[in-house]
Amino acid sequence: MPSWGNKPSGSMKAAVLFKPGEDIPPTECFKVTEDYPRPTLPSPDWTLCKVYAAGLNRAELRGRAAFPPGLGEFNIFQKEYHEDPPKILGEEFVGIVEEAGSASGLEKGEHVTGFIYGGGKAHDGAYAEYTLCHKRRLYRLPETKLSWETLGAIPMSCWTAFGSIFEAGGLDRKGRKATLLVHGGTSSVGVWAILLAKDKGHTVIATTRKQEKVARLKQIGADHVVLEDEFEDKIPKLYPDGVDVVLELVGPDHMRRSLSVTARYGSVVVTGVLTKQWGLEGFRPSMIPTCRNLTFYGMTNRGSLGAEDEGLEMVDGVLADVIKKVESGHYPKEVFLDRTFTLEEIGKAHEYCENSEATGKVVCMVSS
Repeated sequence: MPSWGNKPSGSMKAAVLFKPGEDIPPTECFKVTEDYPRPTLPSPDWTLCKVYAAGLNRAELRGRAAFPPGLGEFNIFQKEYHEDPPKILGEEFVGIVEEAGSASGLEKGEHVTGFIYGGGKAHDGAYAEYTLCHKRRLYRLPETKLSWETLGAIPMSCWTAFGSIFEAGGLDRKGRKATLLVHGGTSSVGVWAILLAKDKGHTVIATTRKQEKVARLKQIGADHVVLEDEFEDKIPKLYPDGVDVVLELVGPDHMRRSLSVTARYGSVVVTGVLTKQWGLEGFRPSMIPTCRNLTFYGMTNRGSLGAEDEGLEMVDGVLADVIKKVESGHYPKEVFLDRTFTLEEIGKAHEYCENSEATGKVVCMVSS
C-alpha cells in the first residue's frame, strides 16, 4: 500500500473489503470487524479523525468491483498509484479530529470533513471508526446544529457540483439565465448541481433513465426532465440552439451526445463518472465541434501534477454557505439526502447505489 510507514496503535471497528470482484454480490464483499488496526500519523502533516458519517461515491463501487482506478483519481497521491483497492474503502467523511499532526494546522476536537481518495486509492478510507487525512484535503466545518447524517450528504457532492458548473463550466459567465443540462440528474452531484444552479436563477434540464424519477427531479427544481431514450429528440426541440453548459455525469462514452446539444461557445464538463467506463475508444479532439469547449473536471485537481490545490481556497466558504442554507430550510435535507445505512449494512448500501435506486446522496453512519 502506501510508501510511507505506519505502525498501528490499538484497534478499531471497520468494514473490511475481503472479497473484491465484479461478479461477487456486494453483500458478500465486506466483513465488519472490531479489531482492525488503528493507524497512527505518518507525518506531522496528517490528522487522525473519528468518522461519524461517510458519503458513498461511485468510485467506491468500482473499487469494490476491483476495477482499476484512473491515475488522476489518486490526486495528490499519484506517485502512490496502484490498481488494487485498499482494505477499507470510503472517499469522504465528516467527523472530529482525534489527533492532529503538529504541521496540520488543526487541533483535537475540531469538526471537519475530509476527501481521502479511499475508493481504491492510496490508503485506507472512511468505512472505519477512524481514518487518516492529509492536511491538504481536510476542511473545517462551521459551527452547526445539523446532524452527522445530514452533514455527510453535503461536502464532496456539493463541492464537485459547484466546481463543475461554476468554475469549470462558467455557468454564471454565460449570462443571468443560462441553461444547464445535468446528464445524470438523480446522482448526488446531479441533485446538488440542480439546487445550486436554480439558486442562481439559471434554467436546468435534467435527465434520468427512470420514469418514476421524473416527478422527483421536478420537485428538486429542474425546469425540464428528459428521459434518457428521448435525449436526442427532446433536448434539441427544447433548445434548438443548444444549451450553455452540459454537466456530463454518466460517463466519457456519452461525450459525443453531450457535445451535440451544446450551444456555440458552450461547455461540456465531464466529472463524477457514474459508469465503469473511463475512456472513449476512437475519440479524437477533432471530433469536438468548432467553438465548443470540453473540460474534464476533477473535484480537487484542476491542473497538472503539482497544481492539485488550485481553487481549493473556496471549499470552506462554499460549504459554510450551503450548510447555512440547509439549516434555514432553503435546501431541505429530504431533497439531497436519500437514505442512510449502518456500517454493518455497507454491502446493502453498495447494492442500493449500484441499482441506481437513489436520488441524491446515500450515507453510511459509522459512529453514533
